[in-house]
Amino acid sequence: MKYKISRGKRALGLSLALSGSLLVLPNLARAEEGPVSAPVGLRTAMTAQNAGMGGQAPISEAANEIYRTAQEDPGTGYAGIVLSTQDAGYTLSWKGELPQAISRLITAHRGKGIRVAVTASTYTFKELDERARAIMESGATAGGAPIASAGPSSDGNSLTIGVDSSGLPARNNLRDEAGTDSLPKSLSGGIPVKVTEEETPADIGYGARYTGSFEGKKVAGGMVIRGKAVCSSGFSAFSPATNRYYMITAAHCVNGVGDTITNAVGTPIGRVIDVQQSPDSALVELFPEVGAVDWVFTGYGVGLDPSGRKVMSEGRPFEGELLCANGALLGEMCGAKVTKVDQYVKSEATGYVRHVNKVEQVAGRTLAGSGDSGGSVFTYGMDGKVSARGILSMSIHGYNCKNPLPTGNKTRPGCSEHAWITNIYENTTSHNNVVKSLRVQAFDR
Repeated sequence: MKYKISRGKRALGLSLALSGSLLVLPNLARAEEGPVSAPVGLRTAMTAQNAGMGGQAPISEAANEIYRTAQEDPGTGYAGIVLSTQDAGYTLSWKGELPQAISRLITAHRGKGIRVAVTASTYTFKELDERARAIMESGATAGGAPIASAGPSSDGNSLTIGVDSSGLPARNNLRDEAGTDSLPKSLSGGIPVKVTEEETPADIGYGARYTGSFEGKKVAGGMVIRGKAVCSSGFSAFSPATNRYYMITAAHCVNGVGDTITNAVGTPIGRVIDVQQSPDSALVELFPEVGAVDWVFTGYGVGLDPSGRKVMSEGRPFEGELLCANGALLGEMCGAKVTKVDQYVKSEATGYVRHVNKVEQVAGRTLAGSGDSGGSVFTYGMDGKVSARGILSMSIHGYNCKNPLPTGNKTRPGCSEHAWITNIYENTTSHNNVVKSLRVQAFDR
């Protein structure tokens, strides 16, 4: 079998956690019941920046309608969806005949001015997803190189395989197609495979010590938290089944169930009650005296005035969608485009295979850095409110960037324009064994 090889940047994947000693941060007066006002110049920049995302909102919601309806049928022919803000629409890939329910939705979307294209696929998402997971769990190699990631293509016609060619002999760097024929056909199942170069992700962190104060009393998305490492809160969550408040962050940020999570200055805010490795998700039950609000903090990061936006909805990330990443230390960074969805990626440090989505910055600036792990990832609606998409899991190590903190080194390591993010639905539903009916949006509805 021949494989199509696409050569990309050689990069090291790593977690966005910041390990080390006491973290105390300046000017963290985060909002309790509502948003903090951002400076006029910042508000203006944010308004212009998010206008494009507002135009994307009806397309994203339409795609989520298709996806949710498709999943109601166990034998669904759904293969994938790709969004295009340029074309103001989406492309749906489907195996077999479209069900009437899907056809009706497409007609309704076209009636709203959304351009919809439908293409035939060879495989369903489920078929490709199961094969990709089996490949990652097998420990197989491609062309002698370790497989770093595997997942379905969004058009439903192939698998995408990322290989770590750094372990190959110097003269073999996947320059010829024959070099990948060692992937067992029993694993590929005869499915076409597109191979790219990608180093194995690793969870690493950096020590830090800062000074300042923390005044926030309620938990929201994008705050500094401390567990196993210095990380960020993703989203606050609420369960009507328990009538309790929770926080979601990255699993690799905590030591395990029972771990006490603190704020920036070490004040306990909650305890970990469940950890799920596949979606890199840790669920923290907040102490009654702490509480939570259904907001994420947007705008600049630590030490600078943030603004806040209410989380009004949630959805899965789709290829082509533009998102914002919001770690506590670097702050809100928009312009991240989803380039791969539902990929299985092995963490070198933990050995766990994570189910994540790849985003790449198209706005020409840093997306996230160390200390931003667990931070919220979202998009904006037409009304300027937030729609949750997932949390920051791993980055691809690129360079040092400006340190947003007023003390310490002028630069910080682990910054990147690329990241792996989770799927918010998997973050919430994966904890159903402990807490049912978790939701991250609109607590008051």
